[in-house]
Amino acid sequence: MARRRIKREFRFKMDVYSPETMPLSRLAEYLHDLSVLFGEDQSVHLVRIEKSSTVPVMLVDIEAEPKVRERLQAVRQKAAGKDALRAAAQIDERLRKDNAKASIIDPSGSKLLAFPGRELNKLLEYGPFNQPGTFDGIPIRVGGEQESVPVHLEGREQIHICWAKRSLAKELAQYLFTSVVRVEGIGRWIRHRDGEWELVTFTIKDYNPLPDVSLRESINRLRLIPAKWKEMDDPLGELMHIRHGTDG
Repeated sequence: MARRRIKREFRFKMDVYSPETMPLSRLAEYLHDLSVLFGEDQSVHLVRIEKSSTVPVMLVDIEAEPKVRERLQAVRQKAAGKDALRAAAQIDERLRKDNAKASIIDPSGSKLLAFPGRELNKLLEYGPFNQPGTFDGIPIRVGGEQESVPVHLEGREQIHICWAKRSLAKELAQYLFTSVVRVEGIGRWIRHRDGEWELVTFTIKDYNPLPDVSLRESINRLRLIPAKWKEMDDPLGELMHIRHGTDG
């Protein structure tokens, strides 16, 4: 007798609406973001909408379940990719406007990911306000048609889109694609209800080209910094003693 395959059903449970009252366009918006949130497009299937409230039930292929769980856990820890984090934020914002809360429930009934939704209305949104700051990066695009023009700096993890007067942008253009510069200026920030910070604009006031230092040169410079631990016979042992009160 063939063994019956266990269905791996995940639920997106909201505490408002019913299938009869949920606008179709609104349901489509939630489902689109859930699709991005789950990932694994070919392995996640909408099988039904439960009537207790509007509860989309998604069947996840058993082979893809570990990846889906890992992705949702990364979203919970704010460590997922930009697409997944954006989808989660859009779901929360939509729930806030719908005066709702929601959760993603796994096949065992455990809550994998919670969306505070309407609870965000109790939190304050700050800004926009100005804050001095700096960015490091290689200029990869400079110029525009206005008096203040965009300057794109390629950093280690992202591209920073800044603004500068034409005269300053012209100076930065000499480092295009070649050198790392550190720009100083004023950022305009907003703190959203969910605690995330958003940089609205950054205006460059000054800059400095950073020296092209090799790894070996960097290590040698670090070694030249005065430090008492260099005079110790056993610096690691002393560190263990400080941390644990023991030499072991």
